[in-house]
Amino acid sequence: MESPSEPQCRALSPWWGLLITASILSCWIQPTSAQVTVVPNPPYGEVNHNVTLDIQGFSGQALFYIWYRKAVVETNKIARYTVETGVQEPADIREKVLPNGSLLIPHLTLNDSDSYHVLIVDSQGNIIVAQGHLTVYGPLSKPFISSTNMAPVENMDNVSLTCQAEGQDVTYQWFINQSSPAGDRTVLSPDNRTLTIINVTREDQGPYKCEIRNPVSFNESEFTLNIIYGPDTPRIFPTTLNYPVGATIELNCSAESNPPAQFTWLNNGIQMASSSKLSIANVSLNHTGIYTCKASNSVTGLSSSKDINITVSERTTKPNLTANRTNVIENDTLAFTCGTKQAGVDILWLINNKSLNLSERMKLSMNNRTLTILSVKREDSASYQCEIRNPISSSRSDPFALIVNYGPDYIKVVPNPKKGEIEVKFKDSLILACHVESYPPAQYIWQVNGTVNSNMTTNIYFIQNVIWKDSGKYTCLAKNTVTNLSVSRDITIKVLGSNGSSLSGGVITGIVIGVLAGIILIGTLIYIQFFRKTKRVSKHQLSENHSARKHGEDNTLYENIGQLPGSALPAQQVLDISREDIYDKTLPWKKPEA
Repeated sequence: MESPSEPQCRALSPWWGLLITASILSCWIQPTSAQVTVVPNPPYGEVNHNVTLDIQGFSGQALFYIWYRKAVVETNKIARYTVETGVQEPADIREKVLPNGSLLIPHLTLNDSDSYHVLIVDSQGNIIVAQGHLTVYGPLSKPFISSTNMAPVENMDNVSLTCQAEGQDVTYQWFINQSSPAGDRTVLSPDNRTLTIINVTREDQGPYKCEIRNPVSFNESEFTLNIIYGPDTPRIFPTTLNYPVGATIELNCSAESNPPAQFTWLNNGIQMASSSKLSIANVSLNHTGIYTCKASNSVTGLSSSKDINITVSERTTKPNLTANRTNVIENDTLAFTCGTKQAGVDILWLINNKSLNLSERMKLSMNNRTLTILSVKREDSASYQCEIRNPISSSRSDPFALIVNYGPDYIKVVPNPKKGEIEVKFKDSLILACHVESYPPAQYIWQVNGTVNSNMTTNIYFIQNVIWKDSGKYTCLAKNTVTNLSVSRDITIKVLGSNGSSLSGGVITGIVIGVLAGIILIGTLIYIQFFRKTKRVSKHQLSENHSARKHGEDNTLYENIGQLPGSALPAQQVLDISREDIYDKTLPWKKPEA
């Protein structure tokens, strides 16, 4: 028989209305064109759904279409469709040939999965055969996950989980806690059906999800491992460790464990309760001790325990703060004692309601009951307290107000004398202020030229109008009657005249009188000498001359007395002295007639 691909076979004229038999077809069918194919639409069939087998790649004018299943043989023919008449033979079947030659298969079943062929006779008498494959999938049922160990023990056992599903072309995917498996302890089989966990831990309990898929369906199942573990170290609540006498102790114990742990309470090794809770009412000092919670797991055979040290104490009472002396003088040594009869308390010291920071001069005894201040200073004056504490309460003593007596010292005088001397003008006011540092405040005594001024008993010495006799040495003496200490300061006061001279009025008067006496003596000597030389002059002339000479001497005295060496008064002041004053108060003779 010649090959169907030979030209003479293709050149035969078409036979209209010819009933094609299997033997003739086997001779005349052309090989399927590589460009003409049968393509399912949709690509995959789904049970109870429809599918259309479309012819792709044929562009000619068909005379009729013949569809076959599995092979192009008469016994496998499905239907024949004549394009001119639009008639399908047979017509009463499930499958329908559409005018464009496609084959519609409704209400698919799994048995419809097969290869399908279409024979096309075109208007040129050519016979073209195309084929395609249809796969029909049914819905996937929920997969089943099985485990090789339903109660693996933590850090001891391995577990393999297998996902079992029915259907064809099923793919598998695993998720652990919503994430894809990862890590050295997880292993997947080549087909992804089995997941193995090595040395399981409690974190591996899941949940595990197995997802299965085929081209038209999806389903999944979850599985949680029951991992046996624990018990871990127990935890005790509340964490309160200290209770007052008469209180109720309530403790709760818990521990991570699967299955749940069993608990036992012990006090100093003696069993007290077989539950997770322990309650003791109206506790006394005897309930102080170590309490133990023991947790056990009967499946793992493991146990663990936790200790808690509980202290029962009495509430504190106010301590008594005393000092070894009450009258404290600077540089004394002072010791405070915090008195309490309660045992098991801590003692703290406070200064002005703040924690005391020890200086180099402060020392505490071993149990803090005594605070010693060596060489007390004035800056140590403050409010001192001691506080006792135990785990449940605290109490403070009454404040002890430490007052350090000191001074007087650091004496100073205002205004500050230069070289110990203060100058003040005649008739001006004088104010001296004496200041010292002292507690209690110092008492002041003022001395002037060694004599106590009983009228001045404060630190201020005041003279409204100074006179010459106010010049001299002033002494400020400050005394502390508690420390029995005193300090003094000397100041020299120098009274000046209005022009700045420091001579007093008495000194100036003495100088004037002395000068006048000298001048009168000189005049007397001149007179006697002149009298001897003028014996021949008449007594009347002598008398006149004598009167004239005396008048001239008086004028000379007034003109020159202000310029005498050593004069303590200004020239104008001296000239202001009247002639009558000089004669009345200074000269031994009678005032001459005018």
